Amino acid sequence: MFVDAKALPPDSVIRADICIVGAGPAGIALATELRHCGLRVILLESGGLNEDLADRGQPASTSVFEGHRGLWTTRRFGGNANRWLVDAGLGANHLRLVPLSAADFEARVWMPNSGWPLTLDELNPFYARAQTWFELPQWDYGPAYWEGQDAPRLPLQGSGLRTSMFQFADKDVVLTKNRELIGASGDVNCYYNATATRLQMDEAGVRVTAVHVAPQPGHAAVFEADTIVLAQGGLATPQLLLASNDCHANGIGNTHDLVGRYFMDHPLIFGGTLTPASRKQIDCMALYDLRRLDGTSGMGHLQLTDATLRGEPCVNLSTILFPRRSMSRRREIGFRASQRVRDALQKRGRLRKRDLLATLYGLDGVAQQYNDRKRNPISHLGVGGWSKTGNPSHRLDHFEVLHQAEQPPRYDNRVRLGEERDDLGNRRIEIQWRWHDQDIALVHKTQDIFARELARSGVGTFEIRRPFEVKTTSTTHFLGTTRMHDDPRSGVVDRDGRVHGVDNLFVTGSAVFPSGGYANPTLTIVALSLRLADRIRRQSQRDARDVISRAHPVR
Repeated sequence: MFVDAKALPPDSVIRADICIVGAGPAGIALATELRHCGLRVILLESGGLNEDLADRGQPASTSVFEGHRGLWTTRRFGGNANRWLVDAGLGANHLRLVPLSAADFEARVWMPNSGWPLTLDELNPFYARAQTWFELPQWDYGPAYWEGQDAPRLPLQGSGLRTSMFQFADKDVVLTKNRELIGASGDVNCYYNATATRLQMDEAGVRVTAVHVAPQPGHAAVFEADTIVLAQGGLATPQLLLASNDCHANGIGNTHDLVGRYFMDHPLIFGGTLTPASRKQIDCMALYDLRRLDGTSGMGHLQLTDATLRGEPCVNLSTILFPRRSMSRRREIGFRASQRVRDALQKRGRLRKRDLLATLYGLDGVAQQYNDRKRNPISHLGVGGWSKTGNPSHRLDHFEVLHQAEQPPRYDNRVRLGEERDDLGNRRIEIQWRWHDQDIALVHKTQDIFARELARSGVGTFEIRRPFEVKTTSTTHFLGTTRMHDDPRSGVVDRDGRVHGVDNLFVTGSAVFPSGGYANPTLTIVALSLRLADRIRRQSQRDARDVISRAHPVR
């Protein structure tokens, strides 16, 4: 059931077996998986069921360095699922899903601190279950199911590239169907308007005994549990660990100054243009459009093979293709500048004078694009459908290339506590983030591989834009701040998500990613939560057997 924490009597103490902090996809998946297994589960949500507390605990305006923009999280039941806006043929309510590749889990010598203590084979069964949790039928993310005579994959055989597929999750599965499961559950209680402020530890400093919560200023409650799971994401999780410094002066799990370190995101890059070897080839590339097939939505894109990722110094990079009509360079400059002006206005960012002047310089390019889009709406990250218009090559002649880029884990990219406080008295976080020159150089090398392999395959010419244009430095994929590693000197949690040195505290979600690949993290996040649910169930069963054994010793 659902309980408004504001309605609790002051200083209430609520007891359960499991307390999950955070009701985004990670926490909701864990909670629904633990239903009906004999455990009393509490799920804590900082925001409301429908209202968003968007600014609570968020970074101070002075905390974002080196141009990391587009920064937000959603404090509401469902978390960032409330922001899923891809129109997958059923309205703007979907999110793209794709798993990490095998090489993403492996260490690469040119990328220090990369690699997971898990393998893809270990996570594959949970990926399949996550697919079912999202109510999607096809687990395979290769192109075989999606292609056909009118939509073949590009002939990349023998090259270092391959075609992979995005699938699309409906946020209604998270926000409505699983909400109803929790609401009807007798063993899962969700407390909303319940912002966790600190974790309380036992005298020995090896177990968390309670989560302290502030529903509103001047109002406190305590949630006690045998097992605590933090499922808040890559910003709020380190915030809570660092703020919990009553027993450990530097915060829980921070013996080696790793909590909040290795912060990663997935920058989006306009990489250049792909001109097919034959313009008519555009008519046969529906596989790379966002389209529906047998009631499921999919979209092809290009990625490096695992052999390439293992063998050449590069980062993982998706290449998404959007067909366009050519413009003169002057018109192109004006149109690009107008997009930056629009983004600045939408995000209340800084308007640059040179962008305004460039927009005026190429104003007829802006008008051309507006006219084209009004008559034949073009595809972008949130909308597909360009392949439905008969012979698209009659009006389109090249593809705009958009990359979602892997960012290597860097010790100096971090989330830390600032001095400003929110309305509950919690210290806001500050973010120190920089895209290192070496990381940008790896993106350049990866683009060169794409250009080489596309030319070698006879697909076309990839004209790389140098320097590339950054669409956004943040896709709000906040990764790595409580990274997973078997060695406590190199990670905050172990392979099961348990915080090193703390018996009963776990972390699940994007914060545990040691390296991020390029993939949208949500499918992996849910897979990790389902894996953790199995571990918690097994431990609960062992504990129950031990109790029975002690009560009825064998003689």
